[in-house]
Amino acid sequence: MSGRPVVAVVGGAGAVGTMLVGLLRDAGAEVLVLDPRAPRRPGEVTGGAPELADAVGAASTVVLAVPEQVALAAAETLPRFLRPGTLLVETLSVKTRFAAALRRSAPDVQAMGINPMFAPSLGMAGRPVSVVVHHDGPGVDAFLGLLDGAGAALVRLSAEEHDTLCAATQAATHAAVLAFGLALADLGVPAEWLAAAAPPPHTVALALLARIGLGSPEVYWDVQAANPSAPRARAALADGLARLSRVCEHGTQAEFEDLLTTARVPLGADAERYADLCARLFRDLLPEAASEVGR
Repeated sequence: MSGRPVVAVVGGAGAVGTMLVGLLRDAGAEVLVLDPRAPRRPGEVTGGAPELADAVGAASTVVLAVPEQVALAAAETLPRFLRPGTLLVETLSVKTRFAAALRRSAPDVQAMGINPMFAPSLGMAGRPVSVVVHHDGPGVDAFLGLLDGAGAALVRLSAEEHDTLCAATQAATHAAVLAFGLALADLGVPAEWLAAAAPPPHTVALALLARIGLGSPEVYWDVQAANPSAPRARAALADGLARLSRVCEHGTQAEFEDLLTTARVPLGADAERYADLCARLFRDLLPEAASEVGR
């Protein structure tokens, strides 16, 4: 091995792993990609358990860019192969179960979790990355410095806060878009009618539906099924729609205005900023849409 820091990325051929491998190599690290899907490079490890143990034992940082069940198994067995002072980094979309497993098996290992809140192909610069520190140490600070140097907007959270936030920002959002698509399918309005006559808000909603509908089912299933806070998010979404229906069918305009006031609460002090962003999106959508911004 050279004098450069050695980082083993388990699952380095996946989307998140590939992004981190590039980031680490750009920062001058010697990166070992541990993934049977990866094309073998000179001196690179892509094999089975013996090679994995050797590579992990030589690394100063080990990144787990793998599915949750693999990461949970690794939390129980991997620490015995780590050198003292090695940093363990996970990239899971659910943090609480891994945090609990690590507390049981290796409470003293430096460990942190990251979750890029964007498609890895978009790149990290200027985009939010959730950070959960399981056990602090100098390796954690160094890795955070690497992310910060890449331009990531770091959001520090506990494991519980992370899973609650992801339920709100991902599970509830995706569920709302999928429910919108299911409603359109039930209504039976022809797609060509929607494309021809949709006002800007509906067009944006269709674009979101296309992004999710044409995406990887495994990714969106994981968002809905793996996060222990997701059922509560879907229940809150269903309750919100039920409240809206009750007011519209049996209530008054004043009650509807109260619903709007309540719905604006999550915007906080950024309400005007989001309104301006929406106006820009509508203007950029189609030139003729500018006159319909208020609809």
